[in-house]
Amino acid sequence: MAEQRVIAALAYPGLQLLDIVGPLETFNLAAQQLLDDGETTESVYKVVVIAQNAAAEPSMSGLRINADRSLEDDASDIDTLLVPGALTGDESFFQNADYIDFVRRANRSTRRMCSVCSGALLLAAAGLLDGRRATTHWMDAEELRESFPDVRVEADQIYLQDGNVYTSGGITAGIDLALSLIEQDHSRRLALKVAKRLLVFLKRPGDQLQFNSFLAAQSRPTKFADTLDWITENLDAEIDTAVLAAKACMSERTFRRRFESEIGLTIKRYLSKARVTKAQSLLETTSLPLVAIAKRCGFHTSDTMRYAFAREIEVTPSDYRRRFGELPEQRGQIDSF
Repeated sequence: MAEQRVIAALAYPGLQLLDIVGPLETFNLAAQQLLDDGETTESVYKVVVIAQNAAAEPSMSGLRINADRSLEDDASDIDTLLVPGALTGDESFFQNADYIDFVRRANRSTRRMCSVCSGALLLAAAGLLDGRRATTHWMDAEELRESFPDVRVEADQIYLQDGNVYTSGGITAGIDLALSLIEQDHSRRLALKVAKRLLVFLKRPGDQLQFNSFLAAQSRPTKFADTLDWITENLDAEIDTAVLAAKACMSERTFRRRFESEIGLTIKRYLSKARVTKAQSLLETTSLPLVAIAKRCGFHTSDTMRYAFAREIEVTPSDYRRRFGELPEQRGQIDSF
C-alpha cells in the first residue's frame, strides 16, 4: 500500500480561495484516481487546512474555508505545506508573527514547503527563500524583490523548485505545481490523468508571467511613458534607437542608457515584447491570417514573428491562437507552422 501523505494548506483572512482549493482538489483527485484504477485501497493523500485558531477564515471573495487544525497543533506529520496568497497590497498575512513562526516550525519536519501566488512573501518573511530562486504572481514580484532582496526572484516562471522549497505564480499556477508534485510522488501517467480530469495542461506552454510581463512593465510609472505609448501605436513602423532618441530629445547613447536602466530591458528586447504582445491580442480576438498579423505588428514576415514568439513565450503563433483565440472559427484552426 502506498504511503499516505498529509497535504496541509495554511489559511488566513483574505486568502485567495483558488490558491488553496485548486491544489488541494488536485491532490484529492490524484488520490481518487488511484482508487478508481485499483492501484491502492486507501487514499494516498490526506488534505487538511490550518488556521490561526482552527476557525473558519474568510477568503477574498467572502466565502469562508473551515480549518481542521490550529497553528499550535503538531505539524510533524505534514508532508507538504501549501501557503496561499492573499489580497495584493494587504501585508498583514506575511507580517503576522504567528504565521511566520508556524512556517519556520513546519519547515523543520516538512518534506516540501510550497507557496502559491503572493504566499511567497510569507515564505520569504520566514527566511525560507533567502538565497533561493523563487517566483510569485507578476503583480507581487516587485514587492517580493524590494521587501526581501536576498530572494532571487524569477517572475517569468509558472513554478520553481529550489531545494525543498517550491514557489508558484498566480492563482491557477498552484494547480500546475500540484500536478508536478503528484508526478514526483507517483508518475507522469497519474499526473496526466488528473490534468485531463481538470481539463488543464499537464505542463503549460510558455510560462505564467511571460504572457503578461510586458503589460506589467507598462503599468509602472516611468518618465518614458510617452515613448512607450508612441511605440505601442507605431509598432508597424521602422523603429530603432535613433528614432526613439530623437523623439525623446536625447542622444542615442543617453537614451539607450536611461531606457535600459529604467525599463529593465534593451530597446530591441522591449520592441520584441511589444510586438509579441500586440500579436497575442490580434490572435486572441481576430481571424486575420498570420502574415497579416505579422505585418501589423512590425515583424514583416510570419517567420520573424514565429521566432519572436519562440523566444518570448515559447509557443508558436498558431498554438497560441488555438489555445487563447476567442472566435469560434479560431478554435482548432490549423495554421501553416
